[in-house]
Amino acid sequence: MTLVELLLALAVGVIVLGLAFSITLSNRRLYQLDQSRTALNQNLRTAMDMIGADVRQAGERMPQDFTPVEVIDAGSSDTLVLRRSLLDVVLPVCETINSGSNEDNINVAKKVNPPNAACTFDDSNGNGRDDGIDRWNEFRCSQDGVAACQGNSQETLRAYVYNPATRQGEWIVYDAEDSSGVKIHKANAERWLYTYRVDDNPRIYVLEERLYRLQGGFLQLVINGDTANPHNVIDRVTAFSVRALMQDGTWRTAMGPSDPWTTIASLEVGLTGRTQFSGRDLERSLTSHFMPRNILSF
Repeated sequence: MTLVELLLALAVGVIVLGLAFSITLSNRRLYQLDQSRTALNQNLRTAMDMIGADVRQAGERMPQDFTPVEVIDAGSSDTLVLRRSLLDVVLPVCETINSGSNEDNINVAKKVNPPNAACTFDDSNGNGRDDGIDRWNEFRCSQDGVAACQGNSQETLRAYVYNPATRQGEWIVYDAEDSSGVKIHKANAERWLYTYRVDDNPRIYVLEERLYRLQGGFLQLVINGDTANPHNVIDRVTAFSVRALMQDGTWRTAMGPSDPWTTIASLEVGLTGRTQFSGRDLERSLTSHFMPRNILSF
């Protein structure tokens, strides 16, 4: 080979290698881009699956006058509240509780002169305690995995006191039963926010409440009103929207405590996420429809 031929061969080789290297880099970037898109999609899908499961359980063991589905409209940063009752036994409030008071023993039955049928004292096993309190005691004491009461800190529940007349309620910490056999104990020291008149037939539930909200780029889950300890479900979320399709074909962007939840046809949930790759924004949106299946009970 002459020198000229050698130089030409080297030049062709450099060009071929350069093209091959460029194609390799391009394919690598495409692969990384596809990975980023897939991760973002999976992120959104994971959150959507979790929300869907909670929507389908919303309203379990709940009456018509206690709304298990609430939507707070805030544009692209909505709040979704989903509730279900964990026990078939609901305790009545049998003595009026006044807002601002620090009453910590809640009367849920009356041995003499009950104000209504719900407050009648029933003691089928003769242990001197109302049957409803017995059922709540069993459920509370089983929270540590042992059926018998051990007296430890795990044997507590967050219960929800609700007034159907005012559609107001608040969380309490239920940790014991009074020796009278007709009262349960409220452990938290906060004063009562609302008044619960016996004539309004207020009730106490063992609820599971799951609140979804968008906070600082995270889709957060707040369980049972514990706003001080939210759970970050997924990050890089830029929009969270919820609206309700009613059975008459209309849409509602907000659902409050007084709105008729039993006429919901489905909930439309939208999530938008964003990530960056090589200095450019990647955005994906996901929309799904879910039906609170417990509506079919009404």
